[in-house]
Amino acid sequence: SNPPAPQETAFASQGFSVIVGITGKRPGRIILDMTQETANKLSEAINCEECEEEFVLDTLAELTNIVSGNGITTVNNANPGMGLMLTPPSIFIGNELTIVSPKLNAELVMVTTPVGLINFSIGVEGGK
Repeated sequence: SNPPAPQETAFASQGFSVIVGITGKRPGRIILDMTQETANKLSEAINCEECEEEFVLDTLAELTNIVSGNGITTVNNANPGMGLMLTPPSIFIGNELTIVSPKLNAELVMVTTPVGLINFSIGVEGGK
């Protein structure tokens, strides 16, 4: 993976984005983004079998919950009183999809995996 890089307010999706909102003292959002092909391959690798579309959606939503939950727990443990919580995931699928998050300062981490490139975008109001 590469070090986090500052990101503009507009996020250009690769075609398959799972978004989880952050509530509490520093509201924001987390995006797990990849191509549809990478989503299918990742779901297949996690479940050890080829998956129908609905199962791919469920798998990637749950993976995003796990990753986001670990991150939010770490932040909350290091910053008592922050009270950050996650919203249920939403999944956006489509070509030329742009996700705009006004008022958020975001960091982008690009991770190259055996199944393809996965982008993590983490944005919160008011800074890092």
